[in-house]
Amino acid sequence: MISRVTYYSGRSFFIQILFLLGFTLLIIKLIYLQVFQDEFIKEQVDSRTILESSIPAKRGKILDRNDRLLALDVKGYTVIADLNLFKPSQLEIDFLADSIEMEVNKIERILKKKRGHVEIIRHIGEGKKRRLQNMNLKGIFFKQNLRRSYPQLEISSHVVGITDIDRKGIQGAELVFNKMLKGKNGVFSGIRSPIGIVDGERNSAEEGLDLKLTIDIRLQSLAYHELKKAVENSGAESGSIVIVNPKTAHILSLTNYPSFNPSDRSDIKDLSVFRNRATIDVFEPGSVLKPLAMAAIVNSGKVDRNIKINTSPGWIEYGGYKTSDFRDYGTLGLSDIISYSSNVGMVMLCKDQESKYLIDFFSNFGLGSRPSNILIPSREGFLPEASSLSNRDKVSSCYGYGISMSTLQIAQAFQVFANKGVFKELTLFYDEELTSPKPDFRVLSEDTTRFINNMMIETVNSKSGTARRARIEGKKVAGKTGTAEKKKKNGKKSYSASFSGFVPANDPILLGVIVLHGLTKEEHSGGTIAAPIFSRVVGQSLHTLESGS
Repeated sequence: MISRVTYYSGRSFFIQILFLLGFTLLIIKLIYLQVFQDEFIKEQVDSRTILESSIPAKRGKILDRNDRLLALDVKGYTVIADLNLFKPSQLEIDFLADSIEMEVNKIERILKKKRGHVEIIRHIGEGKKRRLQNMNLKGIFFKQNLRRSYPQLEISSHVVGITDIDRKGIQGAELVFNKMLKGKNGVFSGIRSPIGIVDGERNSAEEGLDLKLTIDIRLQSLAYHELKKAVENSGAESGSIVIVNPKTAHILSLTNYPSFNPSDRSDIKDLSVFRNRATIDVFEPGSVLKPLAMAAIVNSGKVDRNIKINTSPGWIEYGGYKTSDFRDYGTLGLSDIISYSSNVGMVMLCKDQESKYLIDFFSNFGLGSRPSNILIPSREGFLPEASSLSNRDKVSSCYGYGISMSTLQIAQAFQVFANKGVFKELTLFYDEELTSPKPDFRVLSEDTTRFINNMMIETVNSKSGTARRARIEGKKVAGKTGTAEKKKKNGKKSYSASFSGFVPANDPILLGVIVLHGLTKEEHSGGTIAAPIFSRVVGQSLHTLESGS
């Protein structure tokens, strides 16, 4: 009889070999994983057991010169729907849309996702959160976050700027100093278990640094509300106001209208409201430039200060072009030419000046240069090359045509007159380490500066001066009006009206520039439109500074 053991010995040996081979392969695989795939395994395990989340850093505050808040981070909430639990009725969707002020169809598009978690809206406030909580909507959750808030709303939006939904600066000071303001996010790492997070380590967030502006929000508010009223009443397209402390060159107010609410930009359709017109919009300044041209004429030594110019019959033809005055002013002295704002007088004085001398002189006042020390976006305007000027272009530049400037550049130029002939570059940021202004340099002698300033005092305070409406009760004002014509594409005309001046005239505390663009009504001159705004804004600003309120 044959043994069963002997009969099955071949199969048994084969099975043993298979088991041995499998065990050997398993050992090799384990060694391979341990030696070569250790980091991969750890990552896979950690991804299933370790929870890591970012802790947002508070963005630095933006403050005015008196530490009043212009921008800060406040607590907000993201509304999250768990689509496995949130099965809303149409009534509940309508309530959700009403509570968070969001369109119903937008919410419905978000909820079309079949499952998982979806963000419905970010950065709602405490009030909206409470309304939703009181409804007890199953499957609606809230995640706390930070949102940027702008307490001054439209008043300071162009200077302060804005951030995007992730609080990254995209305009104004928020953009320029984003790296300084943003801070550094923290991290929380914890161990996930069936009962929740059982252990964790927190690296705290580092708050961003605060930023202080030279702006005085009291003066900014005064300027904004007066400007808004003036633009709406005059039918202008837009306007800008810049107020400066001539002694320090600090910009105390820089405002525009139209403006926008930086905390709620959902309804904005015209993107031009985001433009900082005071620094970006350049235009031919018109007669507001005449004090600079007169300073060049006097400084050249080619003209006697007591000269009399016959401007009759109220027009002059020069360089193939006819230049006219508002009326025939007859014989005028230098001060009268500024006070009456005589184009004819300026042509007769400027025609003998060298083009290169005039252009170089204007350049010393900052014309043709970008005001880079304010750091926020700005434009350099246009100052032509002397070699390109015809005789006609040369004399036109003396009454503000063929040159373009921004409102801020006018303020920079008049800063020379208010600062006893010294160019002191304007600044917008209080911390001197953040800026690098050009060294102060003398443009005019004190004697010539006084001579030109007396002309501007006469322009405001004489019975016939074009700037009579710029007067401030109890204060002596010096300044100059400007009116510049612009032809539209449809052939019609519009005007820019301006006034630039300072007070008190002999020892200025405040310098103000008022500009309104797009005027089409019968009243459109700097004397009738811009000068009265200066009187109100700068008059109230003086009272505010003196009273300390």
